[in-house]
Amino acid sequence: MPDFDSFERIFKSAVAGDMSIALAAQLISTLPTENQVAIVKGKGEQEVANFLVRGQDALLSFFEHKPQFSSSDNNRQGKDLFDEVSGTQIELKSGRLMTDANSGLSTISWAISDDAAMISQIMKSGMIRRRELLLTGADVSEIERSKSETMDRLASFLDSQIGLGKAPPRLDHFLRCVSMGLTKSVEVKASFQTGKEVKRPLLLEADWQSGLVLYKKAFLPDEEIIVTRIERTHDRAQVIAQGSISSNTARIYPNYKNSWKMPNGIRAAASNWVETPCFHVWIG
Repeated sequence: MPDFDSFERIFKSAVAGDMSIALAAQLISTLPTENQVAIVKGKGEQEVANFLVRGQDALLSFFEHKPQFSSSDNNRQGKDLFDEVSGTQIELKSGRLMTDANSGLSTISWAISDDAAMISQIMKSGMIRRRELLLTGADVSEIERSKSETMDRLASFLDSQIGLGKAPPRLDHFLRCVSMGLTKSVEVKASFQTGKEVKRPLLLEADWQSGLVLYKKAFLPDEEIIVTRIERTHDRAQVIAQGSISSNTARIYPNYKNSWKMPNGIRAAASNWVETPCFHVWIG
């Protein structure tokens, strides 16, 4: 599975002025092809550099003052960038085919009122089983069988817990928050409990011609969000919901995003689903 984290960090550092354009372009150009996002794939180093300059100029154009950016690579600490002068949070998207949120198990459990934490039990028990299989030298077919069993259990639970039709209040709120760029669990839950709107981040999307443009995929305030499908695809379980007016579609599906270091020091690939269970949310 592609890993776009390195690109995201380099891109953010370049447009914020924390890394030279020349160095950023060089680093992006030397990333493995599968880890380059679509917008720079196949582009030469100078083309990438020019794109980063456009991105840097575009970012500054969204501020009337001279911004002072701070940042963190830790998703739990907030958005990609923070303007210390205006207090504006900035979320950078490197393309429409990028995940809108990477949510922990507890956040998804909250969103679907999974008070018994069944999602965690399903995802983690499967992960532990696959670790055991790897340690005993199991072949690929056994690992794949375990992955399939986990998704069967998850799909069945999601179907019984959510159901089709108008999204339950927490799920509705969660998807609206993500569509506006509010992805931290604490801000999602707090705004649901208080009913007060959280200040929205400046949501920007990479664009080859303009560098960065406003990223607009928010559900409309006066539309309902309808759960249209809860399905078991060939490799995952997923929930599909759609805005009744905008037709914006949200897709929630599980992932295991990291490799696992076995006792012998060898790292088992993330494709074995053996570390960091989570969920991805796409809206488009």
